[in-house]
Amino acid sequence: MMGARKLRFATTSFQLTRDGVLAEAHLAESLGYDTFVVADHLYENLAPFPTLMVMAEHTGLRVGTCVLCNDFRHPLLMAKDAATLDVLSDGRFELGLGAGYQPPEYQMAGIPFDRGRERFDRLAESVRIVKLAFAGKAFSFDGAYYQVREYTSYPKPAQSRLPLMLGGGGRRLLSLAAAEADIVSVLPAAGPGGLLRATQLTTDSLREKIAVLRAAAPDRWTELEVNILIFDVTVTTDRRAAGAEYLAELDERLGQFTIDGPVTVDDLLDSPCLLFGTVNQITEQLQLLREVTGVSYLGVFPHCVKAFAPIMDRLN
Repeated sequence: MMGARKLRFATTSFQLTRDGVLAEAHLAESLGYDTFVVADHLYENLAPFPTLMVMAEHTGLRVGTCVLCNDFRHPLLMAKDAATLDVLSDGRFELGLGAGYQPPEYQMAGIPFDRGRERFDRLAESVRIVKLAFAGKAFSFDGAYYQVREYTSYPKPAQSRLPLMLGGGGRRLLSLAAAEADIVSVLPAAGPGGLLRATQLTTDSLREKIAVLRAAAPDRWTELEVNILIFDVTVTTDRRAAGAEYLAELDERLGQFTIDGPVTVDDLLDSPCLLFGTVNQITEQLQLLREVTGVSYLGVFPHCVKAFAPIMDRLN
């Protein structure tokens, strides 16, 4: 158990206009959300860094990437962008990184989609380089994938320790996150085609991943902030009927997932990422989840922001 770490709540936007993104950010802020994050994809979303700068300029929210695809940028340029955004946002930025998991995006960009081990090893090198760059001192780095020669990064971040999030669902990445990250975004692992595995939406799957974190870095466990994503919220007085209806439409409801095995109504009702029930029932479910797993940072998809708000109020 993680004790008394304060809960916090993030959301995002998939709008493609300035007015649209700002409207959703202002709504989230008015409802009490803490952080606005942007994902990193080559399709149908705005680019992370300029979007987050506008959000930081026009709201009081913290801002972050959730998460950048490591293979899309050289780590020195990524570190410079991150430190610059932290300075310009008065220390409200958190940097989220991942190894990349969607082959179609790599194909669009003409980037080889290497084996998971190679993508992971590149990410591990990037984490080391980013941390060295944030220190603001001259450094060199000679890795298998990246080389740096007597480089001093400017500017230094405004925060004395710019928070680093690592996100993913595989054992290697979770072990790296346990050792290096401040925030760990625990996700269902991706299948070969880049879609997330629906069979890993259960609380049991989350608990297995938490056990990996704890085993990998027992001395750091209490320092880690654990994040999960909430993909859908259904406020209802009949959980089982709502779950059955959702299951019947699973392919349409969960377009970012692959149905990689049997999924039952009980699996959906057990999931910490798909919430069904009254406000009281969902609040109790998330309170228990926090006690059992240590999860304290919840990312809520934008179409659920209003439905989740009364639950968030009770959790605060």
